[in-house]
Amino acid sequence: MLLDKIAMMVQLECHLDAQKLSMVGVSGGPDSVCLLHVLHTLGHNLVAVHVNHRLRREADQEAQMVERFVTGLGVEFVSCQVDVVSYAEENSLSIEEAARTMRYECLFKQAEQRSAQAVLVAHNADDQVETILMHLLRGSGLTGLRGMESRNLPNPWSEHIPLVRPLTSTWRSEILEYLAEHQLSFISDLSNYDTIFFRNRLRHELLPSLEKYNPRIRENLLRMGQINKEDYAVLQQLVTDAWQANFIKRGPGFIAFRLAGFRKLQPAIQRYLLRKAIAYHLPSLRDIDFDSIQRGLRFLCDDHRLGQSDLIAGLRLIKEGEVFWLAAWQADLPGAEFPAIQSGAELPIKIPSTLLLEGDWQLQVFEEPETEQAIQCSYDNDDPFQAWLDLHELALPLVVRTRKPGDRFQPLGMQGHSLKVSDLMVNLKMPKRVRSSWPLVCSGENIIWIPGCRQGHMGRIQPGSCKIVHLILSKGSSA
Repeated sequence: MLLDKIAMMVQLECHLDAQKLSMVGVSGGPDSVCLLHVLHTLGHNLVAVHVNHRLRREADQEAQMVERFVTGLGVEFVSCQVDVVSYAEENSLSIEEAARTMRYECLFKQAEQRSAQAVLVAHNADDQVETILMHLLRGSGLTGLRGMESRNLPNPWSEHIPLVRPLTSTWRSEILEYLAEHQLSFISDLSNYDTIFFRNRLRHELLPSLEKYNPRIRENLLRMGQINKEDYAVLQQLVTDAWQANFIKRGPGFIAFRLAGFRKLQPAIQRYLLRKAIAYHLPSLRDIDFDSIQRGLRFLCDDHRLGQSDLIAGLRLIKEGEVFWLAAWQADLPGAEFPAIQSGAELPIKIPSTLLLEGDWQLQVFEEPETEQAIQCSYDNDDPFQAWLDLHELALPLVVRTRKPGDRFQPLGMQGHSLKVSDLMVNLKMPKRVRSSWPLVCSGENIIWIPGCRQGHMGRIQPGSCKIVHLILSKGSSA
């Protein structure tokens, strides 16, 4: 019996309390009419919300029909009118996407005003199958192939009011049988048969064709979605664990993670964590494409530890040593995550010593006792935050200072050619906000190491080097 089936769904998967208020979206179509009638019969505390998109000539008449049906049940009725066409033009959206966005905004606004426990919509099992097939054709992973959740929290419209779909295991044929049995009339939207829309082509052309290959294709796709949903839940727990282990801080327009920990994660967890971080900034952004995520992962996992890259929808990735940020372009990031000294300062370096810099950064300096081992370490070094220098080639004392106007630098490997320090910082995509306070290690007037970026040609280790100093720039109390 449909009542028992939906009652179990409402209790076990949707987690609704019949005594608490629920907002139900009622378009007047068969699905929403069935949902409202069933929940009313089950004794739920309801408010029905009809959103009039005013896209069809008969829209006002349909709103009146829905109102008569709702009030006839003794349920409170709320009607909202929206200007979908203007909203679509202003936000560069299709009419379908604009209507969907405005519909949910209206529903959740009403739910907020009335402190409702949930917003309920009437997507059914056939809708679920179509959604899964749509995502399959677009090459989605588990995120799309699990279909629609029966309970979404958080969702693009609220952090604390769930979006609930009690009919996702109920077939359209069951709904029509229920309506016929209870002699309930409903509105038929002729646009649901217009195959100019992608979903309608799936419904009326592709699925009937697939049923010729497998008559149970709908049941199989629905079952696949359920399996994927359970697998996805396991993955999401791993993502949550990874998030908690690597999260550093968040603020207006930015969120920061530990880069080294992120790089150790499995690629699948990396992808989901990055998607989750994007959703933190842009919860309403749909269909984040695979190529953008892969481009982001390549940037985060390459050999460079500084730089920034455009990601998607006005968001950028920024690497700063041991930290990476996902931030809006206009966001002001806090400054303690990169090495810095006061502009104009010149700090002499004693050998050996530990020089404390701003933001809990430190420069550790050691004289190497084993020359051959130090030479080999220098040759094998791929960490821009460490350097080995030949003291016989340098003027002492070494100093740490910030850049000066006109500073030039001879990077190791460029056969003595020099370039402006400002150009190097731009080429390495060093954030503009950190350049003026970035520490430079100098011998006299010559810059011999830009920590985190490049070691210089001057002072480089050579086969005959015999007095070697090892420098490590790190954050915190350990190297």
